[in-house]
Amino acid sequence: MNSIWVLGAVASLVIGLLGERILGARARRQTEKLTAMKERLDVYANYAKLASLRRAETEETLAGLHREAAEMEGDIQSLQSAVTDDAALTPMEFYCVDRVARPGGPLWYVAVEALDASAPWTGIRTYAVAAESAEDARKRITERHPSPTSFAISPAVPLVLPER
Repeated sequence: MNSIWVLGAVASLVIGLLGERILGARARRQTEKLTAMKERLDVYANYAKLASLRRAETEETLAGLHREAAEMEGDIQSLQSAVTDDAALTPMEFYCVDRVARPGGPLWYVAVEALDASAPWTGIRTYAVAAESAEDARKRITERHPSPTSFAISPAVPLVLPER
């Protein structure tokens, strides 16, 4: 009977040792998994920090682009208003140098200002001149009004007539 008790004690000791080894190995695996998950969590935390930093940079860049877009829209509106103001300033009445229309050549806009009282008019007259170049247009107006003390002649500018 003692031998049965000894055999039972040895069997329980063997089962206890096997259980301890199995549970110890399982505990080590779980510890290794936990360590790996903590490392992953640290990596993901770093990714989150990086993503929040990039998001802040992106929002700052976006705000800058919105400011630039607003400035550009303001510039566009000011340029459009300047164009409409310039269109309003462009004279609609022109004096012509030629009685017969010349073939070819673009139209040029030349302003002539009367400087002294001996001039036949006061103020500014605008001429539409057909010529090959701006120099030719200015030369033709200079031939018509030769006195540099009586008249001031502006440089020739291409004339674009408004469409109606």
